[in-house]
Amino acid sequence: MTALPFRQVHLDFHTSPHIPEVGADFNADEFIATLQDGHVNSVTVFAKCHHGYSYYPTQVGTVHPSLKRDLLGEMVEACHQAGIRVAAYTTVTWDELAWETHPEWRQFGVDGAAAGPSHTPLRPGWKNLCMNTGYGDYVIAQCEEIIQQYDVAELFIDITRYIGGGCVCSTCRAQMIDQGVDPEDPQQLALFTLNAERRFIDRCTAAIQAIKPEMGIFYNSRLNMEYDPALGNRSEMDNFTHLEIESLPGGEWGYDHFPMYARYYQDFDEESLAMTGRFHTTWGDFGGLRNQAALAFESFQGLAHGAKISIGDQLHPRGRLEPAVYRRIGEVYAEVEQREPWCEDTTSLPEIGVFTASGSRGMRGARINGGDVGALHALEQLKQQFAFLDAGSDLSPYSVIVITDQVAVDAELADRLREYVNHGGKLLVSLGRDSYTEYDDFALADLMGAYYDGPAPFAPDYLMLADEISGGIEPMPHSAQLPGVKLRVEPGTTVLAYSGAPYFNRTWRHFCSHQYTPLERTSDEPIIIQKGSVLTIARPLFSEYGETSKRVHKQVIANCLSRLLPAPRVGAHNLPSTAIVTVRQQAADLIVHLLHYVHQRRGKTLDIIEDVIPLHDVEVSIRSASQPSAVRLQPEGEDIPFTYADGYVHVQVPQVNGYQIVQLVGARP
Repeated sequence: MTALPFRQVHLDFHTSPHIPEVGADFNADEFIATLQDGHVNSVTVFAKCHHGYSYYPTQVGTVHPSLKRDLLGEMVEACHQAGIRVAAYTTVTWDELAWETHPEWRQFGVDGAAAGPSHTPLRPGWKNLCMNTGYGDYVIAQCEEIIQQYDVAELFIDITRYIGGGCVCSTCRAQMIDQGVDPEDPQQLALFTLNAERRFIDRCTAAIQAIKPEMGIFYNSRLNMEYDPALGNRSEMDNFTHLEIESLPGGEWGYDHFPMYARYYQDFDEESLAMTGRFHTTWGDFGGLRNQAALAFESFQGLAHGAKISIGDQLHPRGRLEPAVYRRIGEVYAEVEQREPWCEDTTSLPEIGVFTASGSRGMRGARINGGDVGALHALEQLKQQFAFLDAGSDLSPYSVIVITDQVAVDAELADRLREYVNHGGKLLVSLGRDSYTEYDDFALADLMGAYYDGPAPFAPDYLMLADEISGGIEPMPHSAQLPGVKLRVEPGTTVLAYSGAPYFNRTWRHFCSHQYTPLERTSDEPIIIQKGSVLTIARPLFSEYGETSKRVHKQVIANCLSRLLPAPRVGAHNLPSTAIVTVRQQAADLIVHLLHYVHQRRGKTLDIIEDVIPLHDVEVSIRSASQPSAVRLQPEGEDIPFTYADGYVHVQVPQVNGYQIVQLVGARP
C-alpha cells in the first residue's frame, strides 16, 4: 500500500429507504470540482450503509430502492480521472435491512433483548447483528464483490465489534457449549466475544487479500485499549494496513480522546490518520458546520502528532456536496497542504512513557480513565514529550516511565520495570488506595524503598512539602482529596513530603464547615519519597488533577519529574499552559510544532473553539545534540535568530497565530 494522502474526506451516506430519488442530482464534474475546491486528494465513498442498502448494482446485497444508477462506480471513475484516491465503505454490525429480514442473524444480550444503541424496533436507531452467524459470510461476500468490481485503494470496514456486550444468540450459544464456555460468566463471555470478533476479522482479511493482496484495509471501532488488559489490540494489527483514529470532538469523543490515542498508537508501526468532522456536533448533523478555528486545530493537531487528516462529511441523499462545507474544508486543507513537506515521514521523540490504565479498566471508545486524563493534561501543559504505553511497549526509548495511580502492576510488569531501572531508567509512581487494598504489598516495593502499610488514615489530607519539592508552589498546606495509601519507608529513602493530618475525617458524626476538615498538624507519615531513580507519590495526584485541575497538583508532578528528568526536550519559557508543543524528527532536522487554540465549554456538553488567540515573541528552547545550521519558520521559509548553549537551541518565535512549525535544520535529538 502506498503512503496515505494528507487531505481526506470520509463521506458518510447512511440513507433511509423512505427517501426518494437517491443520487438523482449526482454530477461527476460538479462532484470533482467541489472536492478540488476543498483541496481534497482522497475520499471514502459508500458501497453499503447502516440502513443495509448498496449503492452499486450488487448481486450479493440489496440496492437502495430509489437508486437508479451505479453511484459508487460513477464516483470511483470520476475520482480516478481527477487523480483523487478512493476508498470504499461498508459496515458490519449495523445493517437495518438484514436485521429486519434475517432474525437468525440478530445479536441478543444476556437479558434476552435485541442488542444495539436502539434496543427496540419501536425506537429509531441502529440494532446489532452477530458476525458469528451467516451474516458474517454475507458481509465478507459483499467485500469480495466490491473489490472485484471496483478499483478502490482501501476498504473501510465499520463497526467491527459487538456493541453493548457479548452475544448469546442460538449460534453463539451452540459454539459456547462446544467450547465449554459459560455465558453466565462475564469474563468467559467477554473472551468468547473478543475471539469471535477476531475470527471474523481474520476471515475477512484473508478473503480480501486473496483477491487483492495490496488492498488497504481498516477495521473501524477496533482502536480501543480494552481488548486485552495488557496488550490492547496489538494482536490484531496484522489485519490493518494503517490506523484511522475516529475522534470528532463535537461528539462523544471530546478534546482528550485524539491526543491520548495518538500518543498511544505512535508506538505502533502503522501509518495513522486523524479523523475529525465538518459537523458542529457529530455524524448526521446535516445542518451543522464546524467553526474554522476548531477544524483547523483538529487538523493541525493531527499533523503535530505525525498523522494524515480525514474530515467527515455526509452526502445529501440526492447526491450533491454542499459547497459551503467544502469552502470551509478548503480553508483548512489549503494550510495543511502548505505544511505537508515538514510533516511527511517524521518520527516522535517522547522521553516519558505513561502506562495507560484504560485497558485494564475497560475503556470503550471515547471513555478514558481518570488517571490517564490527568497525565495527559499535566504533561501536555508542562510541554513534556510523552507517549502512552501498554505491556507490549518497548521501554528502552524512554528516560522516565510513569505509573499512574490506577495502574495495577503485576509480577510480570514489575520484572520488566526492574530491568528497565537496572539499565538506567527512572520511575515516577503514583499510588491510589483502591488499587492496592487487595495486595499484601507493592510489586515494586524494593525499587520504591517503601512497603504497603494500609490505606491512608485521612482523606482529604494535606501536602506538607519539603523545600526540594516545593518550587513554584505557594507556601501553605495544600489539600489532596482522593484517598491514598500509607507507606512503611525503608532506611535510605528520602522523604520529600509528609501528610498534613486534619482533626478528623468528615462523617455525619463529626464534620467542620462546608467541605473538609482543616489541618491540625504535620504528621510523620511520608507521602512523597525517592529512592535512587524511583520517586513515589502515595496519593492519586494524576487522577485528582484529571478531576479537579488544581495547579498545585500539576506543579508537584512537575517538580517530581524535574528530579528525574532535569533537562527535558522542551523548555517553554513564556508559553501559556494552553499551548501545546510537540517535537518530531524528520531526516536530519528537528521539527517543532507550536499550537495555541483554546476551547471553552459552551452550552451543556460542548467544548467550542471559535477564535484564534495569537501569541507574540514566544521563547522556547529545544534540546539538541548538535547546533543547527539554521532555524526556519515553515511554511513561510523565514530564518529567525537563535543561540545554541548548554545543549539547547534557544529561539524567539515572533508570532504563533494558532499554529507554527519551526524547523531546526541539521539539529539532532
